[in-house]
Amino acid sequence: MPIRVLDPTLAAQIAAGEVVERPASVVKELIENSVDAGATEIRVEAREGGKRELRIQDNGCGIASDEVETAFLRHATSKVTEIEDLFSIRTLGFRGEALPSIASVAQVTCLTRTAADEVGTELRIAGGEIQAKTPRGCSVGTTFTIRNLFYNTPARLKFMRSDATEMSQISTIVTQYALAYPNIRWTLLLDGKLALQTPGNGRLLDALIELYGIDVGREMISVDRTSEAEDETVRVHGFVSQPSTFRAARSYMHLFVNQRWIKPQGNLVYMIEEAYHTLLMKGRHPIVALNIELEPEAVDVNVHPTKSEVKFRNQSHVYGALTKAVREALAAQSTIRAWTGFGANESVNRRVELRSPNGERRGSSNDAPLFDDAPAAPRPQVNNYPDDDFDSTVNLPPIAKQARFETPTTSQTSSFLPPQQQAFDPAYAPSMPAPGEAKLPMLRVVGQVNETYIVAESSDGMYLVDQHAAHERVVYERLMAEHQDVPIERQTLMLAQPIELPPAVTRLLSAHLADLEQWGFEAEEFGEGTLMLRAVPSGLHVGQIATALMEIADHLSYEGGATSDDRREKMLTTIACHSSIRAGKTLTHEEMRQLLQQLERCEMPRTCPHGRPTMLQITQGQIERQFGRKG
Repeated sequence: MPIRVLDPTLAAQIAAGEVVERPASVVKELIENSVDAGATEIRVEAREGGKRELRIQDNGCGIASDEVETAFLRHATSKVTEIEDLFSIRTLGFRGEALPSIASVAQVTCLTRTAADEVGTELRIAGGEIQAKTPRGCSVGTTFTIRNLFYNTPARLKFMRSDATEMSQISTIVTQYALAYPNIRWTLLLDGKLALQTPGNGRLLDALIELYGIDVGREMISVDRTSEAEDETVRVHGFVSQPSTFRAARSYMHLFVNQRWIKPQGNLVYMIEEAYHTLLMKGRHPIVALNIELEPEAVDVNVHPTKSEVKFRNQSHVYGALTKAVREALAAQSTIRAWTGFGANESVNRRVELRSPNGERRGSSNDAPLFDDAPAAPRPQVNNYPDDDFDSTVNLPPIAKQARFETPTTSQTSSFLPPQQQAFDPAYAPSMPAPGEAKLPMLRVVGQVNETYIVAESSDGMYLVDQHAAHERVVYERLMAEHQDVPIERQTLMLAQPIELPPAVTRLLSAHLADLEQWGFEAEEFGEGTLMLRAVPSGLHVGQIATALMEIADHLSYEGGATSDDRREKMLTTIACHSSIRAGKTLTHEEMRQLLQQLERCEMPRTCPHGRPTMLQITQGQIERQFGRKG
């Protein structure tokens, strides 16, 4: 085939593919322009996942009337004039590709006015062609309206996800920049409903509380550390969560370099998680909002078309500064509950107060129910695993914490009875392995340590069994065996309960109500940021409902190419975790015996579904050597 120059329209659409992947990409490019324009208020509206309409309005400096058309030409920009400028980027946008790329695949209206102009200017473009330019009254600033995205490239539309998923992506972008620029008042409306509004007072913690609630705000630790090396200054500041507050995905890790949002991946994430080494178990991630400040000359932001990745001149210095900043902030706190077991702090400001245990220990009771919604007394920890007994995500509103279950019908009856009635029942244990395939020796219960670990013995030594991890494995294998192709059994609540969650989580779950029903939840959207629950999976602890829903949302948001079986396994893992007995629960001798019998029947009894060990073994030889009976 002969070599020829591409048609300008086709070239623009190809270029748009690098910049405009989905509606959220359009939002990102346009709000970055608004920030660069000095806006103090930015309003984002989206309809039908942003595919039908997007509107981004700001009160920035605006575009001069005689420059509006030029702004839509490829490589037209006011932010870079010579090649040296590329090595000292001080703005979010600089390439001059966003506006022409967007205009080539959508119907665009730009309404803008500068303080020097008496009236504004409206420019209409469709498919990259100017349709009209007219004067129009408006306030100072710029409003972009993007309609029918990808209308002239139908192949691109086939790659769009559901409206709920696209809305979630838009919400994610606005959330990132609301944390990067807390001095700007951000407003987000999705299909006419207010999804987010920040105060714009410049305080990052206030923005975090607006996004994730007061309970998360209480658990955040201030970070602010400056590091100097080789004539380079790196400042790391923001907030990180206590180790007792974590998420199942990295989507709550917000990282910025000179207030530019970058994807939470690679070495930067590794360095942050390294700071939490021994404080968080595998698969759990902290909530983070950190800004890395350094001279623009020390960072290259021109390494990715969407400007979502950067490269540092002195990477080892930046990575070291990041790890030290987070680690020192964690070390400075005396209430890191992941290993102390102390209660939550009471303040929302930067000072975190220590609450000591009440010293009251729960005694044994043979007739006490196995599952009890009453909180366990604080206790010392003897390992580095997070305390499973804490609600580490979103606390329930008071009415939800008082939920009660109806008496189960015959069809509902299973080993998952309500918390007040549930006990171990061998009849519902997994099938016994065939002779010769036992995964554990027969264990005899000796007692319980710290209301957390079961002490048992066998012919080959002594075992310490983590009661929560062990029961989690039992419940998980039972669920997998009983509910391969049928919905999970559920328990109807006597009164429907409102569960408050972050707005983005509520929208995502509302788009998967059919899946939730298969997983045992009967729910409906009840206003912004609230789900109304009428039924939950049988056995799920009332105090763990919000936590379980948050983890399910994490799985759904990162499902990628996961199959239905993959998603089901993750859901069963989550439900098993939050349906199991907690650390700090006093068990009777019979309850411990039944738990170990059920664990012996499991296919993989030595780890919980998350990969955490269920037990530690001390052999007879090790015991004898410790007591000097063997050399």
